[in-house]
Amino acid sequence: MSKMKTFKMIMEKSQSNRVVILTNHYQIIGDVYECGECNKDEYINLINVRLCNVNDIYDGICESNSNYDWLHVNIDKIVAYSFI
Repeated sequence: MSKMKTFKMIMEKSQSNRVVILTNHYQIIGDVYECGECNKDEYINLINVRLCNVNDIYDGICESNSNYDWLHVNIDKIVAYSFI
């Protein structure tokens, strides 16, 4: 099963589209957006995104974060994720 199919299956089982994604450098929190015309097999499309450098996280709180309306995350760069 592809990474994207696994991601979507877990999203459906969790009954949530709000996700926390960890890469080697960032913590990303956002809402998964199903985009029919986007590159949906390689990227997770997010809206209402908060991005934080993992080095800026102390006691679970991001000391310095950036907010974006829209962000594409390459699925191959994801280390871990959890739906909230």
